[in-house]
Amino acid sequence: MVKLPFFDSTQSSSSSARSLYHPNIKNFNRRSLQFECSFSILNPSSLSRKGLDVHTVHLHRLLMRFQHLESLSLCGCTELNDSGLTRLLSYGSNLQKLNLDCCLKVTDYGLSLVASGCPSLTSISLYRCINISDDGLETLATACLSLKCINLSYCSQISDKGLKALTQRCRQLQAVNISHCESIRGVGFKGCSKSLTHVEAWSCKLNPEGVTGIISGGGIEYLDVSCLSWYPLGDTLLGIRLSSNLKVLNFRMCRSVSDTSIVAIAMGCTLLEEWNLALCHEVRISGWQAVGLYCQNLKRLHVNRCRNLNDNGLQALRDGCRSLSVLYLNGCVHVTPFALELFKSHRANVCIKDEEVMCINPYSPFR
Repeated sequence: MVKLPFFDSTQSSSSSARSLYHPNIKNFNRRSLQFECSFSILNPSSLSRKGLDVHTVHLHRLLMRFQHLESLSLCGCTELNDSGLTRLLSYGSNLQKLNLDCCLKVTDYGLSLVASGCPSLTSISLYRCINISDDGLETLATACLSLKCINLSYCSQISDKGLKALTQRCRQLQAVNISHCESIRGVGFKGCSKSLTHVEAWSCKLNPEGVTGIISGGGIEYLDVSCLSWYPLGDTLLGIRLSSNLKVLNFRMCRSVSDTSIVAIAMGCTLLEEWNLALCHEVRISGWQAVGLYCQNLKRLHVNRCRNLNDNGLQALRDGCRSLSVLYLNGCVHVTPFALELFKSHRANVCIKDEEVMCINPYSPFR
């Protein structure tokens, strides 16, 4: 992917125009372009600059110059507005991947231009596109039926209405990120396709029906519901027990998840390979015993700062979890040094790491 030079709003229009003819981007058949200031490019120069001022004329010239693009990242172009996307109507037919992260001025109308101009789109990231609503998402879902991956994290105007349009119309959908979408409860996932294998929903306000909706397609393999908001009517997560294909589950900071749910999930999700239970303070001895007894495919387990993991709970993990290779453990105040040494002597093949990991899926489609 070619990384385009930064367009500084203090430059003259002629110097900005000349930057379009950077020697690294002479190939008119280029398939992918990414602005150098993109937040996904972690370098000191991009992080130190102010918001990128990409004018409509800049993007229009680029799209006219490179008419075979399959991937375009406008991540961090905070000044880009809807009119900047109009050229996609003429030159977006080959585009499969589009990143609009933090394009704060793009609205539903801009997304309708994307929908009309990019019918081949399979992946779109709308992280922090705060002016996108259910209407825009419905328009996108109606036009881009081949969508497989969509990032809606921090899209505060998106609700289950828009999510339902997406999951019902885009039947090839594989990955959805709804993290920090405060208006989503999860019910919009109900009836989703079995192709949906990856859902990230950290810091959400899911309810039990919503959790059941997420797994309703039967294909979920990765689920992140970390930092789940407290639900006043009880444990939200019991329905996950029906996810028979689940391999990676992140419960980090789900402080109210109960032993009832842990036992049911351990019994029902026997293919689990990684489970993050860090800061799950309500998991007690019956929960740890169930993990040890039923999670025989579990390779990585996170128990950092679990207040109710004690020596007996650690023994249950030691005597079970026969496939375990890594145990992330620190800050468990009721685990004694003696119990920890017993674990090490009995399970020398298990690496105990004194670190806490927040992201347990380095191959996420959203990173």
